[in-house]
Amino acid sequence: MAKRTDLGIPYGVADFKVIRTEGLYYVDKTEYLAKLESRDRFVFFVRPRRFGKSLFLDMLRLYYDRNEKANFEKLFGGLWIGAHPTENRNKYLVLALDFSKAGATGGHSLEECFETYLSERFDGFIQSYPDVYDAAFRSEFLKKGARARFVSMTDVAHRAGIPIYLIIDEYDNFTNSLSVRPVRSPT
Repeated sequence: MAKRTDLGIPYGVADFKVIRTEGLYYVDKTEYLAKLESRDRFVFFVRPRRFGKSLFLDMLRLYYDRNEKANFEKLFGGLWIGAHPTENRNKYLVLALDFSKAGATGGHSLEECFETYLSERFDGFIQSYPDVYDAAFRSEFLKKGARARFVSMTDVAHRAGIPIYLIIDEYDNFTNSLSVRPVRSPT
């Protein structure tokens, strides 16, 4: 395969699939997947803004998501992990949350917006895995609040023996919103 010399620079692009399918320049960081798997179960990435955290998290999402199994070669072929896949490749139900989209808007409180955001993400999550969450489950699921939805969807996955991989991006955006909220004095 001839090496491309016309790769575009993906400034501001945090979509791994777009980078890999549209011929944009990508510095291969996939060898870190195997290293991450040998570490603790919970990983916390702290890097300055614009250092590729969101792109890396999107790459993790695509690598671990069982719904992306058919796209593995297209997305990871030619990369380190494509030649050295781990046993966890495409093994998980992946729940990706971007808390930059969970802030207060339109006159609604932060709590209302957070509840709405989580409910919408959880709805999309269960719809993405119809082999795990059937129509009867989805019907009852929609009647619950975000906390109850989270508990019920994780319980079903646990009973099915399918692990959930949770990715939280822009956690600082949401926590910053909490820290700058006006404090109400008791009356």
